[in-house]
Amino acid sequence: MAHLSEQLIILLTFLGLVVAYDHRIVGGMETTIHEFPYQASIQLNHEHICGGAVIGKHFVLTAAHCFEEPWTALDYSVRVGATKHATGGHLLSVRRIIRHEAYDAQSHDNDLALLLLNAQLNYTSELQALALATATEQDALTPDTHLYVSGWGLQSEEGEAGVSPVLRYADVSYVPTTLCRRAYRKVLPVTQRMLCAARDGADSCQGDSGGPLVGYQPGETRGKLYGIVSWGIGCAQRSYPGVYTSVMALRTWIDAQVGAWGWNGLQRGWSGLQG
Repeated sequence: MAHLSEQLIILLTFLGLVVAYDHRIVGGMETTIHEFPYQASIQLNHEHICGGAVIGKHFVLTAAHCFEEPWTALDYSVRVGATKHATGGHLLSVRRIIRHEAYDAQSHDNDLALLLLNAQLNYTSELQALALATATEQDALTPDTHLYVSGWGLQSEEGEAGVSPVLRYADVSYVPTTLCRRAYRKVLPVTQRMLCAARDGADSCQGDSGGPLVGYQPGETRGKLYGIVSWGIGCAQRSYPGVYTSVMALRTWIDAQVGAWGWNGLQRGWSGLQG
């Protein structure tokens, strides 16, 4: 899809033939799980397909579009606490996939899923839960917020280097919704449940879908989960910011799903600063 012309992408999108899930870390840097201990690898039949964020001792938050028929929870697993998606850490089975009931595969609206794991996580220096931004923090997200996106996705739009074997990250900047809507005005609506971020030469891409967009307010050393990698056109393209599912807009849904299991499963989160 990343190789299509803008006119063709627009035409096919309106015909319902294109799902613009082009998300990988482009223009980023290698890192380790110690710097991003909340990072998870979502795997289908033991192959990395998406990222995710640990948000509690039983829960990983990711994107709804990572899960399609005919696959079931038995086909998926989650690796946590590992710098490499193929080895290390802990590979856990999935008890239940809870996709947002209003998820729309055509518009990518409400692109969010909560995974209930079959085991309780034990936190270490390589495995920590991430705090979630709240609905009241919507206005706190500005171009001054330090944002980081991480994952194992492709490292270039052409994909010649393949999926990264080690964890990578990129720092990006918040793009105001009005500007993002203008960029995608001929493609798809950017809804209230989405947010945008970009930086010249850096972006998320294929294989990073579902991964965390973590923000630090100026002067703070404790990051919060603001977004989940969702969709976009191409990777690190100047004209098209990356589009993320807004955790703030869907925080009520997340809390309701966690609460439905009778657990106080959300933690205060990891305190640390990527640099």
